[in-house]
Amino acid sequence: MAKKLLLINPGNEDKLNAASVGLFFTFPPPSLAYLAALTPPDWDIQIVDENVEPLTFEDADLIGITAMTSNAHRAYEISEQYRQKGIKTVMGGIHASMLHEEAMQFVDSVVIGEAESVWQSLLHDFANNDLKRFYRGERIPLENLVVPRNDLYSNRYRLKASVQTARGCPMDCEFCSVTAFNGRTYRQRPVEEVLDELEGLNCRDVFFSDDNILNYGKKAEQRAIQLFRGMVDRALKKRWVSQVGIDFGNNPKVLKWAKKAGCLGVFIGFESVNEESLEAMHKARNLKLGVRHYKDVIKRIHDHGMGVHGAFICGNDGDRQDIFQRTIEFILDSKIDSATITILTPLPGTRLYARLRSEGRLLVTNYPDDWKHYDTAEAVFRPKYMTPDELEEGVYQIYEHTTSKVTSLKRAFNSFIQTRNLPVTAIAYSLNRGLGSFATSKYQYVKNARSSEIKDSYLSHPATDGENSKAGATQNSPELTTPSAKM
Repeated sequence: MAKKLLLINPGNEDKLNAASVGLFFTFPPPSLAYLAALTPPDWDIQIVDENVEPLTFEDADLIGITAMTSNAHRAYEISEQYRQKGIKTVMGGIHASMLHEEAMQFVDSVVIGEAESVWQSLLHDFANNDLKRFYRGERIPLENLVVPRNDLYSNRYRLKASVQTARGCPMDCEFCSVTAFNGRTYRQRPVEEVLDELEGLNCRDVFFSDDNILNYGKKAEQRAIQLFRGMVDRALKKRWVSQVGIDFGNNPKVLKWAKKAGCLGVFIGFESVNEESLEAMHKARNLKLGVRHYKDVIKRIHDHGMGVHGAFICGNDGDRQDIFQRTIEFILDSKIDSATITILTPLPGTRLYARLRSEGRLLVTNYPDDWKHYDTAEAVFRPKYMTPDELEEGVYQIYEHTTSKVTSLKRAFNSFIQTRNLPVTAIAYSLNRGLGSFATSKYQYVKNARSSEIKDSYLSHPATDGENSKAGATQNSPELTTPSAKM
């Protein structure tokens, strides 16, 4: 009888994610599909992504779990339930790679780094009852990769797929864990192999899951043009989106062929409209261009009929109270199609985490339980020029002013005027409304949960008369519910 392998991508414990509020811009994580393709044929394989389907805890011989920091606690819960049934569990992904000793407390084996290079050895050891505690994967060359088993994902992903053309990012942003995981190397797949994979997909919509599909420099631009022209020459007729750097708007040829190849829009990390904050992040390419030229980048992409989704981070040490209004004004004035606004989050393995911890500014440190708060929607540290509550409220207000029904309709109309592209217009409206709904749901969830925790804490440890004024003055502060660090 074939052994059963169950590969799991955990959801968030609060059940608030893109899928839960109706966003259809969720794509399957490519890592599990690659591991499934590397698994020998005598295994029966199933993939479950909790973001789009429930996990029913069906039996298996081996459980493989991937996780980021925000869903690491859920990953540990899943592992513990399976281990209680006597089933071995393996965990990988960026969080386990950064904190492998922590992860080892909850699983039977941890893969550190990229799993492809050690996966078959791990399965061999499991079959021989010799599963090691740790497996350290190498950064593999990206030539001749296996074809990922996208067919194993839920039917919710039937019409879409994630495709990698490269791994890594040459940038070295203080807040980003990609560099800690991949190093500053930028590895690219051969263009023809990417085209072969695209040609074999039975779906129209594709997310290029590279951290930056373009990279930087003339050589990188020529590779991008080769990829896009290849998609046109093979008549692949895909619709795609991808993350790109701000340099994407520099070369008219790149823009022309991206559009011809089916690009609907791109995701750009503008990060901030405050150059003091960009400098602190070490966002060198954005600084070189300058915030004053952000609108030019958006216009050039719009002129080629493609949309722009921007990412902005609030709470940097250079941010003062005016950052929220400045961000609102930029979003509306620039005619950017949609935007994600997140709270600066110190993820483990980053220089940001190390710095804020050394400065004693982390507020939520009861690990691993508290990793669920590190989801970029909560303030888990003490900002420099505002309170944590003011930071959360400010981000919420940005969404309130930029994603209301009326404003979303106006922005969608602007998207059509700028791009003359109806699908981009529809996506812009849906994405803005979905992001606004998500932000409202998350904001209310956090406030209610925090209020409930404070109430429970008060009932368990009622304040004396001398403590009442202090409790009343700080009842909205996360510090009230933050035990000391365990790391």
